Amino acid sequence: MKNEENKAFRTAFWLLGPLIFYELCTEASAWVCSLFGTQDALLVTGGGALLALPFLYAAYRKKLQVDVRERDAGAGQVPRTDRRWCTDQPQRTGQWLCTGQAQCARSLRTGCFFAALAGMGACLVLNVLLQLLFPLSDGWDSTREAVYGTSIALQLLVTVVLAPLTEELLFRGLIRAELRTHMKPRTAALMGALLFGMYHGNISQGMYAFFLALCLELVCEWSSSLLPAVCMHAGANAASVCFTALMSGMSDAFSMRFALAAAAAGAILTTAALYKTKEVFSKS
Repeated sequence: MKNEENKAFRTAFWLLGPLIFYELCTEASAWVCSLFGTQDALLVTGGGALLALPFLYAAYRKKLQVDVRERDAGAGQVPRTDRRWCTDQPQRTGQWLCTGQAQCARSLRTGCFFAALAGMGACLVLNVLLQLLFPLSDGWDSTREAVYGTSIALQLLVTVVLAPLTEELLFRGLIRAELRTHMKPRTAALMGALLFGMYHGNISQGMYAFFLALCLELVCEWSSSLLPAVCMHAGANAASVCFTALMSGMSDAFSMRFALAAAAAGAILTTAALYKTKEVFSKS
């Protein structure tokens, strides 16, 4: 009975603990910003991500070590902590074991490149389709004002660097790993994507995040690594910043034609880049 209670506590800790901690870091960032007379949403988000990042990374590495030891113990092997894996997420026994580290590194770099392209394409097609469905959504307006009303440099720093690193450690690193210990991979992927969507707060942004998270889950599954998902997330956010900047200077009629063309190009790019990402990691 006590063992079951310990398992339940551990599950709650790994699922809720990182989310609560990240929220506390964001609140602390908001408090610090208020001391300097600003409540800029993007600055608050970036400060919270920067504060949480080293702690989430340490927790992620610790969880990897614990999961490897538990898997070895369950297989009747002597637990080993000195295994060298090409990826950050050694979930498949024997796969990606670093016998050819140079080849592994090349495959990882190539996979990250195609994952970033897939993220850019996914951003274009999802943004256009969802804005057609929710043209007057308060969610889009509030997000646009909070994120895209600041300097380009701050947008890129927060949305392309800090947010992808922190959110992927949180959702695809810690939460995904814990979900997969309790349910089938597909169910865990859907649940993780749902949590990622709910985390974004409103229905329009939540739906965008949900569908993007499904692509991120695929990339994690194919690569058994967190880095391609980070690159994909960064690519999506970078495309969003650039796309919004381009659209802001266009007339309504031309911007609609441009958006539809971008959505078509994004769909093609996403399909092709996801195919290449899977191909790269399946051959490694």
